[in-house]
Amino acid sequence: MLDYALTCEEQARRSGLAENARKMILSNMKVEAEDETSLTMDYRGYYMQVSFSPLHPLLVICLAKAIRDPEMSRKRQLANELNLHSVLGSHAINDEVGCYSYRATHWLDVELTPKRFFEILNRCIDEADRGYQWLAA
Repeated sequence: MLDYALTCEEQARRSGLAENARKMILSNMKVEAEDETSLTMDYRGYYMQVSFSPLHPLLVICLAKAIRDPEMSRKRQLANELNLHSVLGSHAINDEVGCYSYRATHWLDVELTPKRFFEILNRCIDEADRGYQWLAA
């Protein structure tokens, strides 16, 4: 079997992990919008998008918050420096919309419980807060 050639059973297992994670989040959070791959909601002052990739299987958390600063080009360089010291995810600034974002990707190799999800999510929020406070200062 090639690395990317998955058995039907493995494809079904991965799809099941992603679908169960989606259902768990839907039952534990106030989701504002959804499509076939993502859920969106507000969480602790951030616009949050949680996406799923059943093939890999992955859980992707993207947090965004408005940042208004006339020195955005300098802030982009600071975001690059933040990324050099961040192992959990990546920080970015979009100066067209005046937005800071933090993105983290996690493997869904086992069933995602609410306890584990909120542990992952709150660590992401802590890292996003660290980046946002540094860039918004």
